[in-house]
Formats: sequence, C-alpha cells, structure tokens
Amino acid sequence: MGRSVKGQASLEYLMTYGWAILVILVMGLVLWQMGFFNPPPAGHGCSGFSHIVPLDTKLSGNKLTIVISNEAGARLDVKSVSATIGSETKTGTFSGVMRPGRTEEVNITLSNTYTSGEYYRANIVIEYENLVSGISHKSSGDCWGTVE
Repeated sequence: MGRSVKGQASLEYLMTYGWAILVILVMGLVLWQMGFFNPPPAGHGCSGFSHIVPLDTKLSGNKLTIVISNEAGARLDVKSVSATIGSETKTGTFSGVMRPGRTEEVNITLSNTYTSGEYYRANIVIEYENLVSGISHKSSGDCWGTVE
C-alpha cells in the first residue's frame, strides 16, 4: 500500500506561511506601538486635558505661551503649570484662583532656543485644587505646533 504525502505537504505549506504571517503581524504591531504610523499632526492643537484646558499655545524662541481656561464649573486654585519639551521640563509663572470660564496666560521660559519653522510637541501638566471639593487634581496632555 502506498502512503499519501499530500496531507503532509499541505500542512507544511500552511505552517510555513502561517509563521511568516504571524511574524509580519507582530512586526506591524511593534511599529504601530512605537508611533511609526502616526505622522505629526498639522497645525497647532492640544489633546488630553480635563477641567483646565489650553485654548492656545505659542512657542517663539525660548518662550512658551499657554492660554488656559477653567472649564470645570467651579473655582479652581492653580498650583503650577509645567511643560516638557524633549528632555527639558520647566514650570510657568502663573498660579492663583480661577473662576469658571476665566482664561489666563501662562509664560514658560525654556533653556533651549527653538528655530522658527521647527515642529514642537509639549507635554503640559496643570496641577490644581477644586475649591468646592478640596480635592487636588492634575490636568495633563500634549500641545503641538510650529515654532513661530
């Protein structure tokens, strides 16, 4: 009686291509997690904040200007505003009580000077206390844009 090797050949074929597809999927997942498929957003913008949000940002030379707004519906005591660009973290000049709907300008002086036209991405952390509840919070997110 002759043995049929058709089943073994098809199984080897499926296993070989199955491993190849698995390796390609893992490589794609790793590249996606590293942000390879996320191009820098165009224009200026911010994302990821709650209660106190930046309305606008501007980086010019070594000065980062952030306009923040209280959208919590309660009085908030702003303790600090800090920004991290690259490996540099600096704290802003504004701290005080903000009424609901109020906007304030925060200026942060950086050690590095940035050239006009460069792209920047700043991680901003705003520490504040809700004066109604007495609970401290952090509102954090990213702002990006072109150096002016």
